Amino acid sequence: MSNNFETKKRYGTCSKDCYGSCVFIGEWNDQAPEKKLLAAKPLKEHPFTNGFFCPKLNNREKLLYHPERIKTALIRSGSKGSNSFTSVSIEEALNLISTQLTTVKEKYKSSSIVVAYYAGNTGLISMYSPFRFFLKLGATITSEGTCNEAGCFALGRMFGNYSTTNPFQIANPNNRLIVVWGSNLADRNNHAHFLVKKAIKNGSKLIVVNPVRTKLAESADMFLQPYPGTDFLIAKYVLNKIVSLGANDEQFISQYVDNYTNLVDEVKKIDEDKIFHQTGLIRKNLTEFINLLIDNKQRTLFIVGFGPQKYFYGGRNLNSIALIQIFLGNFGHQGAGFLFSQSGFNQDFKRPLIDYLTMSDSTSQNKRIPLINLGSSLSSNKYKMLFVYNVNPMSSLPNQNILEKSLLREDLYTVVLDMFLNETTKFADIVIPVKFDLETDDLMTPYFVPGISINQGGPCPYPECSSNYEFFQRLAEKIGWQDDSIFQETQKDIFKNCCELLPKSIQEPLRTKGYYIPFDINYVPYNDLIFPTSNGKIQIHQTDIEIFDQNLDLVLKRKDDEFYLLSQSHKYFIHSQMGEIHGEFESVFGKIFLNPYDIESIGLKPHEKVLVSNKFGEAKYILEENSDLKPGTALIYSGLPFTDSDYKNVNIFTPETSEESRRSGAYFSTIVKITKI
Repeated sequence: MSNNFETKKRYGTCSKDCYGSCVFIGEWNDQAPEKKLLAAKPLKEHPFTNGFFCPKLNNREKLLYHPERIKTALIRSGSKGSNSFTSVSIEEALNLISTQLTTVKEKYKSSSIVVAYYAGNTGLISMYSPFRFFLKLGATITSEGTCNEAGCFALGRMFGNYSTTNPFQIANPNNRLIVVWGSNLADRNNHAHFLVKKAIKNGSKLIVVNPVRTKLAESADMFLQPYPGTDFLIAKYVLNKIVSLGANDEQFISQYVDNYTNLVDEVKKIDEDKIFHQTGLIRKNLTEFINLLIDNKQRTLFIVGFGPQKYFYGGRNLNSIALIQIFLGNFGHQGAGFLFSQSGFNQDFKRPLIDYLTMSDSTSQNKRIPLINLGSSLSSNKYKMLFVYNVNPMSSLPNQNILEKSLLREDLYTVVLDMFLNETTKFADIVIPVKFDLETDDLMTPYFVPGISINQGGPCPYPECSSNYEFFQRLAEKIGWQDDSIFQETQKDIFKNCCELLPKSIQEPLRTKGYYIPFDINYVPYNDLIFPTSNGKIQIHQTDIEIFDQNLDLVLKRKDDEFYLLSQSHKYFIHSQMGEIHGEFESVFGKIFLNPYDIESIGLKPHEKVLVSNKFGEAKYILEENSDLKPGTALIYSGLPFTDSDYKNVNIFTPETSEESRRSGAYFSTIVKITKI
């Protein structure tokens, strides 16, 4: 038997809901009977990918051809709440779904059909092309999300764009100080971590602010470990001292900032003892922090993670942190600025792509429900059919008890598109097998690096699998929409048309390199200090001031036997993904971690089974020590990615109430009690 075959190379981009969107070259054997992807090699030429992947997906071909991958359509054979299915042909599944959809549409309103989606696959075509079907149908569509939307909204109101800084400025020689606030770079954004380490070698100092002692904190010049959710109190203290010392950049804020005088008046009011008590920090450390900020004006860069905005008032947390940089005048200079999400730089070229993919116009009046409130929304009997794609609600959404009760409704017909059985498919009436991201042509826009990159789809060995667009294209044909022009294109047509919609300056690097980045490593956005607001100035709103006025009322209150609950992701998982290739870590999801001091203070011992509870739910976990946690803080890892696990998802404890802007979740506004069994 000959092993001779022609290897085909294709550009690929990781579509997982992650900061980096790593760009790579995929090596394929298109003639292989199954394992067609041979290897994925990260691009050394890409200035952010830098020739390495994160540890989650070093061997993505193992996930692509995993034996548990769904290869045929599945129809429920057991009761809801279990992954009990029988295989059927995709044709039979389409017939069943189209019949059900037509019945629901005729008997009830089209709005009684709901589609839930998110960024489990961040490909633009994967995410937005199904809208062609659901907008025409008149279905109810989920809106907003679970992740960074609150912070993006808050920073967007302040600056006119939530993206203000070039991330490659991290390692700019002018930088002398980096503040990493509420972000575990080593585990969640290892490519930014690489740049930070490079900056440290260049002589930059590092400050880490985080309720958890992260790996990055080990190499920091200073580590501040506050109680969860008290970021705005730290900001008020810092601003108070900057103003009282006369260290604020008066010229910058008077010329480029609106409504700052009211804020100056507010931060002058301070009760230091209460702030130290509420934050859990001490005067000496905060004084040293402030001195470093003042000594390095116009040379300081903040990297702020998604954690600080996962509270009820999370967006205002982000604004309060940004105010430190504003008062110091740390914008418009190389090596300075504020990094949160950089996808805001993509909006000008991304918006036309989304308009084309969705075929939406101003007449589209589909009803919307917040994704974060899917559970309570579906409790209404007016919703009769649910489609789910690119999201695993029964892992990622809060208040799982409400959601589970809604999904157990016998009169709610649920269709899930996925590659693997998971916690959500347990409630599906039909499961549709979909292609892996590497098997479809698509475009991705990263979070942490501005720009766009492509995925040139390789062949899928499983004929029953389809892309999201291909499935809804076939469903449109089944219900009689086959002559509608919006369903005539193939996925390759759509990909080609998307590329042609992009400016010529973007098309060429996509074709020759697989990616486009809009500016070089030395570029300083808004170096003229004119921001895209109504008058070109940074906007301070009344709510930014009010957070300081009512600050102590916004802090979560806990009793002595209660703990702030953090639910961060484990380093080998992205939300509910990767369970198939990292099964050795399953047991970590059955543990609750406390500081050793707390374990002793409540009279318990490590390795004991304990009952964790609050008003939303209760479950048993194994108690373990973690000295990296702030006393008073507990940790249960989020995104339980294993089906039929013995362990409970941490989101049985998290509130369904959203962040105050109603754009994302308030997952960290959670307190639990821990008791001996």
